[in-house]
Amino acid sequence: MARGVDLDRPEAAVIHRSIIQNKKFLYRLYEDFYGAFAQEAASVSHLPGRLLELGSGGGFLKEKLPNIVTSEVCKIPLVDQVIDANNLPFGKEELRGIFMLNVLHHLPKPRSFFREATRCLVRGGRVVLIEPFNSWFGKWVYTRFHHEPFDDQMSEWESLDGGRMSTSNQALPWIIFWRDKHVFEKEFPELKILKRTPHTALGYLLSGGMTWRSLVPGLAYPLASQVDRILSKWNRFFPMFQTIVLEKQ
Repeated sequence: MARGVDLDRPEAAVIHRSIIQNKKFLYRLYEDFYGAFAQEAASVSHLPGRLLELGSGGGFLKEKLPNIVTSEVCKIPLVDQVIDANNLPFGKEELRGIFMLNVLHHLPKPRSFFREATRCLVRGGRVVLIEPFNSWFGKWVYTRFHHEPFDDQMSEWESLDGGRMSTSNQALPWIIFWRDKHVFEKEFPELKILKRTPHTALGYLLSGGMTWRSLVPGLAYPLASQVDRILSKWNRFFPMFQTIVLEKQ
């Protein structure tokens, strides 16, 4: 497991990749997350431009979308480019899709990223985010069993610069797209909030994530997924994650 690892060091991504590949339940969960990304990528396949993943880390999205450009803020094995989300190395309207799994809540300057996304996306292009969600159960788990901060009372979106992984507020996506939705829509009218879908009530917890041993074997994943879908219908209470889709107008 990844306990005791300096998460800001590039080596952490290599360890995370090994954990994902070897924990079958966690791997299946990532497959579902990446499947959602692939569906959104298919919806913009008719548009010009490239696909970009920010914060690829130890993931394997490139296995699902071979033509996507993977990236991190530091050089990491098997990741295509070093890219800062606040300064994307692409021209105007060069991208048709930007994909981020558990990345937005690590950005100290999310507004800078949204401005860059607006600049680089073609009209109709999408930003697809999978992030923590502030349900009753999600908040209870994140504030008690997760190493990253969860502060849903934070007044500002911006935070102090820090490390690749150590700078975070897991409540930030909920703050931006739920509590402060009116602020986002006023400041970024070109990025329409197309979807806000809470999901995954138990899957990540049962997987043990990157830190703990899996609580159930990989064979239990289909049953756990069915239970997840049922529990996620009560989105105020159970989901631990959400998928946000933004479309450039």
